[in-house]
Amino acid sequence: MSLPERVEILIVGAGPTGLACALSLDTHGCTDIVVVDAYEHGEDSSRAIAVHAATLEALYTVGCADALIEVGIQEPTFRLWDGSRLHTVADFTSLTEYTKYPFVLIIPQYVTERILGEKVREKGVRVVRPKRVVGLKINEHDTNMTDVLFESGEVIQARYVIGADGARSTVRQATGIKFSDPNGEIPSSEVDSSNGTVTQAILADVMFTEPLPSELARMLFILSGDSPFLFIPLPPEAYDEQGTVYRIGGGIPAAMGAPPPSPPISYLQELVDLSGPGAVKLSGDSTKLTISKTLWSTRFRTHSAIADTFFTRLGWTQGGQYYSGGAVLLIGDAAHIHSPAGGQGMNLGIRDAISLGAALATHRSVTEPVVAPSEYRRLDMPLKEWADHRRQQGLTVIALTKRMLSFAMARPATTWYLGVIPVNWCMLRNFVLGIATSFSATRRAAAWRLSGLGNR
Repeated sequence: MSLPERVEILIVGAGPTGLACALSLDTHGCTDIVVVDAYEHGEDSSRAIAVHAATLEALYTVGCADALIEVGIQEPTFRLWDGSRLHTVADFTSLTEYTKYPFVLIIPQYVTERILGEKVREKGVRVVRPKRVVGLKINEHDTNMTDVLFESGEVIQARYVIGADGARSTVRQATGIKFSDPNGEIPSSEVDSSNGTVTQAILADVMFTEPLPSELARMLFILSGDSPFLFIPLPPEAYDEQGTVYRIGGGIPAAMGAPPPSPPISYLQELVDLSGPGAVKLSGDSTKLTISKTLWSTRFRTHSAIADTFFTRLGWTQGGQYYSGGAVLLIGDAAHIHSPAGGQGMNLGIRDAISLGAALATHRSVTEPVVAPSEYRRLDMPLKEWADHRRQQGLTVIALTKRMLSFAMARPATTWYLGVIPVNWCMLRNFVLGIATSFSATRRAAAWRLSGLGNR
């Protein structure tokens, strides 16, 4: 499919965030939309697998929630094993008075993307692949438009450019928007359990040779050794396999060094034995799990960053005259990234995208017909308010994921204070966790935060 010369709204990135944005815009009456992506095909791996209540509510408004629920697994609780005791940290069933989705939905990202893509095609929105954006500039004949430059040499004129093109966003870089940790932290190359950070981690989808204990038939977060470990059964829709596929993941202890790009079975097995179910006792016995097959694996660095703004124009002031340039907006990983703790990333991006539909439709209504460029500073308020609100939500989620990771990385060794007071932070954490999770109000509060219902 060829690119048009001119379009009102260009979305760069056809992942779940970009597709959700296209659906929201269409729902709000914006029909002149083109979505482009640098790759011929979308992701074929599971990657993000959790869809929370607030995200399902947003997806319901664009007609996709029911289709996702039909193929996903509804997980009612978030459970944690501290090495000796099983805790229910978050009880999503306690949210029934606040949402019709009192659960976290386990569904692979590529299935989410497929369902959103089918709805986009049903709506008649154009998705063009592979088309790689390499730059932006103000159109020399119409300062209300942006020229979007492609690697192929093609150019599209767009009134609105939406960057949904990931953490290395070309759209963001072309605007010169800074992207950094809100606390000024610089990621290191190792796991440092002394200060509660994990910067090297892996995710993988695997199968095991042995039948698993009943405790592993549902999502479980394991705290053992000096690194947290995640274990989640995936729905049958994830892979065409005879048997259950499991998502495993965890931080890499410093002693193991940096993981290889696509960790093989031997590396994953070592991690399972060291920090996963193989390192703890479930049902009273040591649980030895042997990986029989790896379907997908990846390594990544865990760090946080957020764009200085989610909305700008490629404008400048010259001779007292303000030249606006087209509007440029950022959503999803192009706007914010953080650790995968709590499964917040894709959820926040999708909610960015769907909320943008209403804001952009409002902006169109106050700037139609097209007004003088000097008026845009006043009339851009709907987009600026959207951007400020979404950025605050991003900061809130970054803070939440940092707290979760710091909690999981309590130091296992005893520290002596003043030379006479021994404190084992791991044991103290587990003690406090046991008391806190014994109260239903605590479990409900944790579910509220993770669900996104208080951060929409």
